Amino acid sequence: MEQWLLGVDAASEEKAMVRNREYPFVLNAGRHTPMNANTLMRDPAWNEGKRACTLAMNPADATRCGFSDGDRVRVFTEASHVDIELEVTDSTRAGQVIIPHGFGLDYNGNVYGVNVNRLTKNTHRDHFLATPLHRYVPCRVEKVEA
Repeated sequence: MEQWLLGVDAASEEKAMVRNREYPFVLNAGRHTPMNANTLMRDPAWNEGKRACTLAMNPADATRCGFSDGDRVRVFTEASHVDIELEVTDSTRAGQVIIPHGFGLDYNGNVYGVNVNRLTKNTHRDHFLATPLHRYVPCRVEKVEA
């Protein structure tokens, strides 16, 4: 830890924040909703009539990428990829996309939503605790063609 601390300086932190062209967005794994639970899919009826598990994206980013609200998109990270419905919303900052936790479970043979944890690479983690960095996952988003 001492070696890591000695290497922390403004220039290296600024360099680390430059986005890779392959992954131009930052995925925040864990969108907060009015009702958060460890798993919102214990009973699918809890989310009936809601757009419960979507990828939230800023309207300016959606326009720039040629996406529309409700499109099926594929989110790629170094760890994996998932297909999910796009939700265009002002509640997301430009350059950031968000997927809620608590989905992707098999319930009576059906999978509801996506497990956002599968997009977090285990080598991209906190230096002190070694926990994956769920709030800053470089990603790219592409439209899923029908």
